[in-house]
Amino acid sequence: MYKADNGDCISIKTKSEFILIDGGTAQSFNTWKSQVFGLVDKIDSIIITHIDNDHVNGIIKLLTNSECPTVKNIYFNGAEQLFGQLAVCDNVDHRTNAKLQALSEENSIVSDKDFIGYSEGTSLSYLIFNKGYQCNEAVNGKALYRENCSFFEVGSLKFTVIGPNQKALSELKKIWQNKLIERNIRASILSKSYYDAFEQYISNIRELPPNKYQISSTEKNSIEASANTTFFDDNSPTNKSSFSFLIELDNKRILYLGDCNAETVISWLDEKQQEKIRVDAVKISHHGSQNNTSLELLKRIECDKYLISTNGKSHGHPDIETLSRIALVNKNSDTNIFINYALDTIPDWFITELNASYPRIRILMNYCEVDL
Repeated sequence: MYKADNGDCISIKTKSEFILIDGGTAQSFNTWKSQVFGLVDKIDSIIITHIDNDHVNGIIKLLTNSECPTVKNIYFNGAEQLFGQLAVCDNVDHRTNAKLQALSEENSIVSDKDFIGYSEGTSLSYLIFNKGYQCNEAVNGKALYRENCSFFEVGSLKFTVIGPNQKALSELKKIWQNKLIERNIRASILSKSYYDAFEQYISNIRELPPNKYQISSTEKNSIEASANTTFFDDNSPTNKSSFSFLIELDNKRILYLGDCNAETVISWLDEKQQEKIRVDAVKISHHGSQNNTSLELLKRIECDKYLISTNGKSHGHPDIETLSRIALVNKNSDTNIFINYALDTIPDWFITELNASYPRIRILMNYCEVDL
């Protein structure tokens, strides 16, 4: 888990493959690039789980850098996969382009000064197309989702697709199409401006109302009470569209959850008629947000390694509710929670109770590498 600020940038290394999943924030690229440049001669696959800035912007920096290693293929549900291939022609509707560019500029600046602005960058979809990268090879360049791709392989690794489902991608498309109607934009061709505007707008969409999010526990409480806080599943359209996988190599298995919501994983388990799943590691969804990891989900997972990627500076992740749920479910077994930054946001009462009443649960901070 590279230092990706409040985002994800995670590599999986085997004896023969190097896979990069997400790229963190634009700012974080300068931190993690030294662990790729000069050390890796090829990237077997770049997987971008979804369109949010804290996953995409570092990849844009990577692909536009002259030192970027050879990239064999990419998995990403971007503008091309959802709407069609970029039109290469001179027949530009300048009025429509102007409206799309205005929409891009409105959404180019995001929090924490982390942005790939319209004026200085471009959409990831345009980059992938312009540089001729192979994208979503398993489905011939189309959008990839659970119903049309049960699994794909990258070298010796098998990626079983948990999410997104087709419904989540349809919801994302509808949100964008409604925005175009609202702005009276009727794009007859898919231009670079169309790609840019789509990804700039969608990357700044957050949860849809109504949603009864609770304030994360900061005052003295108890781990059991925090774990049993009423759970409201994440309804952010971008997070619901996130890739999530069961990644397997030989007898090793990783439950890689991107930023997906709990229902996506539960519905996949139900479809597989699998009451419980045993894995070697779980990459916890959405940086440990309380609205992505439920007790119901954790009770269906057998695992002793949980991975959380965040610097804790955005939304206070990981939430105490999520840490408490992991601790409660695994109270009677030796379990490690790995966090890739040293955080000072976890309250003292939690650490005190964890040490006293949950001695088999360890939180290991500033841990970036885990061997399986």
